Amino acid sequence: MKKHRTIFIRVLIVLLLFIAFVNEAQALEFSAHGYYRTRFEYTHDLDLQRPNTGIVPGDLTNSGNDRFGTIAFAQQRFRLNPHLKINDNISIHGQIDLLDNLLMGQSDVRALTIYDPLEGTISMSPANGPFGVIGPVGGDPVGTGSGNVNVRRLWVDILTSAGQIRIGRQPSHFGLGIFNNDGDSTEGDYGDTFDRLMYLASIGFNNGHRINFGLVYDYAYEASVDPSLDGLETGVSSNWNDAMQGGLILLYQGNSFEAGVFGGVRFRDGNDGQPTTTAKYVDNCGAGDGRPATYTCADPTVTTDPNYDLDNDGQTNDLIDLPAGVDGDTLIYIADAYAKFNFFRNYTLAFEGVYMGGKTAPGIAIDAIALDGASQATITNPLTKPIEVPLSGTQNDLQIIMGAMEFDAVWNFGGEFHIQSGYASGDDSPLSSNVTKLGFRPDYDIALILFDQPIGTSPALVIGGVTEMGRVPMSPNYINNAIYLTLEYKQGFDISSGIPWASDFKVGLKGISAIAPKNNLDLNLSEVVSAATGQSVTTLPHVANKSKWYGFEVDASVEATFFDALKWKTTIGAFVPGTLYDIKNANSALNATGIVDTILFDKAEIALAGKTTLYFEF
Repeated sequence: MKKHRTIFIRVLIVLLLFIAFVNEAQALEFSAHGYYRTRFEYTHDLDLQRPNTGIVPGDLTNSGNDRFGTIAFAQQRFRLNPHLKINDNISIHGQIDLLDNLLMGQSDVRALTIYDPLEGTISMSPANGPFGVIGPVGGDPVGTGSGNVNVRRLWVDILTSAGQIRIGRQPSHFGLGIFNNDGDSTEGDYGDTFDRLMYLASIGFNNGHRINFGLVYDYAYEASVDPSLDGLETGVSSNWNDAMQGGLILLYQGNSFEAGVFGGVRFRDGNDGQPTTTAKYVDNCGAGDGRPATYTCADPTVTTDPNYDLDNDGQTNDLIDLPAGVDGDTLIYIADAYAKFNFFRNYTLAFEGVYMGGKTAPGIAIDAIALDGASQATITNPLTKPIEVPLSGTQNDLQIIMGAMEFDAVWNFGGEFHIQSGYASGDDSPLSSNVTKLGFRPDYDIALILFDQPIGTSPALVIGGVTEMGRVPMSPNYINNAIYLTLEYKQGFDISSGIPWASDFKVGLKGISAIAPKNNLDLNLSEVVSAATGQSVTTLPHVANKSKWYGFEVDASVEATFFDALKWKTTIGAFVPGTLYDIKNANSALNATGIVDTILFDKAEIALAGKTTLYFEF
């Protein structure tokens, strides 16, 4: 520890001497701004369930749907945005996070987790490239004594008479931020970041209007390696397997309006038919266990197979991880249109709409279901191998539509009125040939709970008294499969006479409601099993939501600025769930073979939340 501190001090001294010397020779300009943010969060009953034993029949371990109650924690982040101006033409910029959203008392930083009511969590294959980097684990954990440092972004700007060139890992933001969101807002947590080459140019007109033009080229996913580091001891993927994205930006700005479009194409030449990820197969050491021919049991005559009994429970009828997912080509078209108008001095109206089409190879594999419990000894495994999407061929059709509208009114007496509404397409059938679900970027928040937290509990699917599926959030922590509307009013007060170091004091009230265009859960187990086994199965139930109403939420807030640098905001809210979150058995009849047990009724309950943010800006 002492040795590390000594090395750090020496490096710091050398760096300061170097900067001082270069400042005299080339007159460098260095500046930095950023913030330190501390948040205290409280939630209660995000699963929307209260204690109700026996709701999961036959499963003594998971007999209730009440998965948890209160969650309370504090987290922090110190963000530094350094800028180094070398001369009038070249400058270097960065973004460095220390203790990046680290929970107080923990030493790890985790990326955003996406939840789905069927699979629980979905891990998209990296082969098609992420739609932005959302905060990976950065630096060393606190426990080692070296702290947590995440160099999130670093890029260089080159300014020429013909326009500006930007090279490096840089933020990506357009319009309202429903598709590209840099996450640089006060409450931003993730932020879209691309390794990008960008060219920007601007033409001004005599009336004060201006047209901005840009070209971007993104390295969404790199499948190759650096031979000087890798050593080339094994085969190397073709550069055609990289996921790349090219885009065009046009933005026209007037005195009281702006309108523009981002158009992009994402492309990749995949390894058709090859696996892209891993999934769990059922290992029963017999024919038809769903395993590829290259994976065979060491000795099928023994009762246990040491090569595949990985959990050492004496069972060979277990789940094992093997390559899965179907790779293929990707060609996606993206159109993102945006417009914003200011009128009558106090009013602003903004729109954004996104369309994505084309074809993609999602490379998703849904795990098999292993029935190895004592109570399941006489039941045949419904899934012996994972379901690989696409079901046929190597591509799925892509058709995603998203849109948002914001209206703001600000009056001289301190009143503020805000309206937000939007739409995001969903997908009620996970095995459909069309991919229609993506969702807004997670930093586009509209509420404290709804679409900001994974909430609800999907019905438990119990086979032979063991919960095999379900009991995961019904709606995710991003806007998806929803039509929503929010109304908010804030009133500002001048409290400087009583508290001279306080300004911008406001109190507000916000209401939010949403419906689902499609069923959030529409699970046809016969379809699932038939797709995985290749054999028609008609005796399994079909579980579906009959209601499409998410419910409504009310949030109250108070905020202020102190000493010109400290922003404080506290929000408390209550979410009253709609019938979409009720656990029902109305559309899930018990089949003749009794493979899936009855799902009992359980009404969703109210969830509560509170959040206090201290934001020290410099």
